[in-house]
Amino acid sequence: MKYYSLLISILWLGLGMKNSIAQNITGSLVHDGLTRNYTIYIPANYNAANAHPIVFNLHGYTSSGTAQASLTNMNAIADTAGFIVAYPEGTLDNSLQPYWNAGYGTGVDDIGFIDALIDVIAASYTIDLQRVYSTGLSNGGIMSNTLACALNDRIAAIAGVGGTMSIVQNNACSPSNKIPVMHIHGTSDIVVPYAGNGVLLGVNALITHWRTHNGLTSASSSTAFSNTSLLDGSTADLIAYETGSNYPVHLIRVNNGGHSWPGSGVIVSGSTNMDFDASLEIWKFFSQYRLLTSTDKIEGTGYANWINLEGANPIQNELQWSTNIEENYSVRVYNLLGMPLLNQSFEGSKTATMKVNHLPAGAYLAVYTTNNKVQTLKFIKA
Repeated sequence: MKYYSLLISILWLGLGMKNSIAQNITGSLVHDGLTRNYTIYIPANYNAANAHPIVFNLHGYTSSGTAQASLTNMNAIADTAGFIVAYPEGTLDNSLQPYWNAGYGTGVDDIGFIDALIDVIAASYTIDLQRVYSTGLSNGGIMSNTLACALNDRIAAIAGVGGTMSIVQNNACSPSNKIPVMHIHGTSDIVVPYAGNGVLLGVNALITHWRTHNGLTSASSSTAFSNTSLLDGSTADLIAYETGSNYPVHLIRVNNGGHSWPGSGVIVSGSTNMDFDASLEIWKFFSQYRLLTSTDKIEGTGYANWINLEGANPIQNELQWSTNIEENYSVRVYNLLGMPLLNQSFEGSKTATMKVNHLPAGAYLAVYTTNNKVQTLKFIKA
């Protein structure tokens, strides 16, 4: 049974309030009887009136969320792109080292923990529930693949760095939804070998797994990154599998690269490639996709704000809005724990309303969706 509760209060940013100073917020929740810790980074351009994506950035074995934030420097990208970064902490294994139970371990429910943490963040910040992503290094990359297997009704895309998937998990991983996947791996990685070992899949087997799941056929492109750093002893190629599906699989193969986060300048094991910034490439990949049941690529439609709420907010009985499109769309209302409460379809029109008089007083998210765009707005029910 999943249950959780906040042990500390999280700073609440009111509707429409802008946060001009970036913040690291630490917190804890109880899940399955364990106190779980985390840090979330709120970017400088956070605005509670807009829904923001979340990127879960998972640390490797023996590491921590703080170390992962320092290693990846993803917060700097979040300040520009406007997404929230979550740095949860794993639990201690039998050797008293922090780890993620990614298909092997002591039975800790890390899948349920991440699931609960999404709800906790949504309870205090305005997030886009269709744009929740996961990345991580080594054991954190393996855990991201675990989430793609077991939580892909909530995770929109993943990107693993130096961490594949357990062989046991591979045999059981058959999620209901397709999912965009990026993987970054050094061919000279001795911690998680590129060819795999008796516990973990090799990179080629991992890519084949997700290509098969997503219905992809052949490689559509192979592009070399410019070898801008001649001293790192490695090069990198982007191999993109996209033919036959809207759910691509991208492999960045780091030739002679070690067990590290490219672009970080930190050597974890072996050499660190400096020809590209892994954090930036991961966000560029994530930013294209959202969680939908059909096509999920966010196109440059020019309709960034195609829905506008009308009337007073807080509202009494009806949610009112106007739109500048003529195509049909649907509206789903969530509470701030991410639970769907209302779902209704609408024909294209300039104005529309939805009855919400039966909802309890409180804050809600209204998610407006067409075939190729989505917008999330927050409203208060009086």
